[in-house]
This record gives sequence, C-alpha cells and structure tokens, in this order.
Amino acid sequence: MPAKTLTLKMRRDWHYYAVAIGLIFILNGVIGLLGFKTEGWQNYAVGLVTWVICFWIAGFIIRRRPEPEAPETAKE
Repeated sequence: MPAKTLTLKMRRDWHYYAVAIGLIFILNGVIGLLGFKTEGWQNYAVGLVTWVICFWIAGFIIRRRPEPEAPETAKE
C-alpha cells in the first residue's frame, strides 16, 4: 500500500501554523522573562497581540509562492 503524501498547499499551511505557534511560545516566554505584569482584561489583550504579531511574522518566514504552471497550460 503506497504512503499518502500531503499536497503542496497542505505542507505550506502546516509549516506556516507550526512556525506561528512556535513564535507564540517564544514571544510569550520573552514577555514573561521581562516581567510584564497584567491583570484582568490585559491578559487577553497581550495574548491577542502576541498571536497577531507571531502570525504576521510567520507570514514573512513562510512565503506562499504562486503555484508553478504545468507545461501544457502555460501561456505563450
């Protein structure tokens, strides 16, 4: 039975989310080491900001290039 492989889009998406989640852990660790104290709603605000920043940075790290065209469908 042949092994199933992921499509190129699925592999790119998987790497994008993996990098973003890794960056979230790193950024939250840095914030914790800096001793940034939050109370109440500020916890959620800081968490939201770290998620947004990390997904934005991951977008630069994992670039989604356009799919290469097949030779028979290439425009001449």
